[in-house]
Amino acid sequence: MSRIPYPKSATELLTAAGGLVLVYQLYRLYSFIHLHFLHRRSLKRFHRSFDGDKQPAWALVTGATDGIGRAFAQELCEEGFNVVIHGRNEAKLNAERKKLLDRWPDRQIRTLQLDAAEDVNHSSKMEEAAASLKDINLKIIVNNVGGAGGRASFTALSERTAEECEYITNMNLRFPTEITRLLLPQLKKQNSGLVINVGSSSSEFGLPYLTTYSGCKAYNKSWSRSLSSEMIAEGVNVEVLCVIVGAVATDNVQREKSLFIPDANQIARCSLNLTGSGSVVEFAYWGHALQAALVASMPEWMTTKIMVQRGKQEKIDEDLRMKKN
Repeated sequence: MSRIPYPKSATELLTAAGGLVLVYQLYRLYSFIHLHFLHRRSLKRFHRSFDGDKQPAWALVTGATDGIGRAFAQELCEEGFNVVIHGRNEAKLNAERKKLLDRWPDRQIRTLQLDAAEDVNHSSKMEEAAASLKDINLKIIVNNVGGAGGRASFTALSERTAEECEYITNMNLRFPTEITRLLLPQLKKQNSGLVINVGSSSSEFGLPYLTTYSGCKAYNKSWSRSLSSEMIAEGVNVEVLCVIVGAVATDNVQREKSLFIPDANQIARCSLNLTGSGSVVEFAYWGHALQAALVASMPEWMTTKIMVQRGKQEKIDEDLRMKKN
């Protein structure tokens, strides 16, 4: 029986270790390229019904009256889904519904009016909202609604009020959990569905002045992984995907679009492109993934220094904007 050759010197050992590192890095590079550039979205399967029912497929998008949520609604309409758009402002919901119908007259668009930060405290309102969707063939839930605390997003924890912390927690953590809990039976009954949870890169690194928000977004990652495992354990064909999002150019955020700052439509498109990849938690946009990989490769003291400087500058910029307004 031939014996496995072992390295006979430190040089051979280092060469072997270097080879393994190289193979691993090449695998990571291939995985990155395949995921973000070669993989094709898998949404058509959600148009099919498990029991042969010919009802059209529906998607729910929370926080859908602007930004990334609006972009998700548009992208799903383009993919042939009817869409329920959620928001708290009835006038904005109706205006957005009209825009979607003007662009996609063959689609059905419903509105769901709920205050994510307030109504989640009232189980009857949440249950009533879920019951209003019982008659549709719901296949996709996009938990997009969220926020870092209104106009003053970058605020020290010690300066936050209890009400502000509750607001942030309700909107980013409790509401997506509760709306998914209530609607998940519809997806499980069809044995086909998709839950997309929109996360934030603030959960990846210690950015100051976003403590509560960052913690909620970290919860979304763990929650998504656990829910995905739960669906597999129960033998249910419901895909769970948490997409991590970095800096985005939206109507609400004064940033210019660039290579590493995509717009909301790019984020929605790239997020849906990840469906069917087998991944549960991934950066939606390749540029954000590249930035995160670079930061993660640095020593912790360097990462902390960069995050502290960035957090301070974001707070200064936000304070200046608030004074101007």
